[in-house]
Amino acid sequence: MSEYCMVLCTCPDAVIAEAIAKNVVEQKLAACANIIPGVKSLYIWEGEVQQQEECQLLMKTRPSECDKMFKLVLSLHPYDVPEWLVIDINDGSEEYLNWINRSLK
Repeated sequence: MSEYCMVLCTCPDAVIAEAIAKNVVEQKLAACANIIPGVKSLYIWEGEVQQQEECQLLMKTRPSECDKMFKLVLSLHPYDVPEWLVIDINDGSEEYLNWINRSLK
């Protein structure tokens, strides 16, 4: 397991994405959260193909914070099944990775 990871989570709009991002950063569960607006998502839900404009959240953290962060996101997220993908960060600039570490609890 890597020492750092990035979590992907889509949100229905910028208001919700910003609320989630602010909470995870303020609670030091993520060092940084990026919001990418204008993501077009196509997926199957309840047997039908759906299409929706969403915002993509990218949150940088440590694997040890993911469970706490997931519980917080679930409490703020309106989707029944929000996207939650954890991707190991296998390499990066030493300065940036150190900054992530200093920014978390």
